[in-house]
Amino acid sequence: MIDILALAIKLVGVGFLIVATVGLLRFDDPFQRMHAATKAGTLGAGLVLIGTMLNKGSMDAALTGGLTLLFLLLTIPVASHLLARAAYISGAQLAGVGDADALRDVIDRFEEPIEKKLERVADAGRPFGAKGLARGLAGSVAGPVTTDPVLAGLAGRDFVSLKDAIAPERVRFAAVGGGVPLLAHRAADFAARTGRPLTAVIAVDTKYVDATGDSAATMRAIRDRVCCWLPDLRDVFQEKGVPLDLVYEEGDAEALMSGVGDAREFLVLPTAGWADHGVDIATPHATKEPDGLLRIANAHPGPVMYAVDEQKSGPVVVSFDNSYDIWRAMDLALVEGLWSMSELRIVGFVDDDIRAEIERRAEEAGVPVVFVAADAAPRGGPLIPADVARDAVAVILPDLPRPLRTRWYGMFWQDKISPGWRGDVLVWT
Repeated sequence: MIDILALAIKLVGVGFLIVATVGLLRFDDPFQRMHAATKAGTLGAGLVLIGTMLNKGSMDAALTGGLTLLFLLLTIPVASHLLARAAYISGAQLAGVGDADALRDVIDRFEEPIEKKLERVADAGRPFGAKGLARGLAGSVAGPVTTDPVLAGLAGRDFVSLKDAIAPERVRFAAVGGGVPLLAHRAADFAARTGRPLTAVIAVDTKYVDATGDSAATMRAIRDRVCCWLPDLRDVFQEKGVPLDLVYEEGDAEALMSGVGDAREFLVLPTAGWADHGVDIATPHATKEPDGLLRIANAHPGPVMYAVDEQKSGPVVVSFDNSYDIWRAMDLALVEGLWSMSELRIVGFVDDDIRAEIERRAEEAGVPVVFVAADAAPRGGPLIPADVARDAVAVILPDLPRPLRTRWYGMFWQDKISPGWRGDVLVWT
């Protein structure tokens, strides 16, 4: 009789395992699949364990099986909760939820899942014509299929430029390094001129603080330095008439500065410096200057401008590769008037259709265009010839030069763009 009961319990457990397997294969989003998998780990495996314990009928089997069952009941629900939270924050699909997301304003969440970001990165290097970019989403000309969360919502709309698609809704300024008050003018100018809200983020890199060996003293030194220029930062906001939204955070500096994955957020960063705020305390097992500044552009899905302290007027150079990223970054600069451009210089190969489209967009912005021959940029050398970038106030790039370090064997990262050149860099990766 015990054997029959044990067999029945095992069969029920196996039934739960089969149902859970079907659920994993058929459910639409990770949360539903996790619900099915939990049933396999608790009810399915638990009933099989109970059936085995009845079969054995010994104290050792009961003790081992009972402890195993207790371990499953204690760990699987907790692990499922943590996995579900991570999946939600990462932007995983919520099938059938629609606008009824009860956690929308409770937990910060990325706008798009990781798979979409990978697709967007893959599509970014795929060349396509200017006509396809300008009108492909409207269906008048066969164009690329975009995975960008902002542009995807514009399918079927009739628009000629990317003005409606790329307009930032807010500005985020990373207040790090030594020239914070000066650089704050740049972010505040843009926010005041466009009427967009501005958030200044003072981030402190706790990994660096812990690596110095005396975290308490290092943190005090950083806080003292921040307090020195904090009144100047407030003065900048008041002078520009921009409401002060100041955020102080300690933790993963790259994540804090890059934001929450909002493609509509315009991020302003310094060209040098880090979230150690220049306290100049060496770490035993790392470089003297911790540095993740250039990696932030890859973590942030929106436009990123590495800005110098003072805004100037002059030519703007575009390293043109006909990718999706370079088109929308160039359009952003023209539409929003990021700089007072005396000239737009296009470096790279363009055909007649692309040339005509660039000229049309520049004409709408009232900016003259000059096209530089594609072979002017030497292979393996700087991205832009020195004579082209010499008097440029800004450069627009499809991606940042590698390696992603502000200084590499003594060379400043902008020297890889053009030797000796210093200015703003706009990138949207």
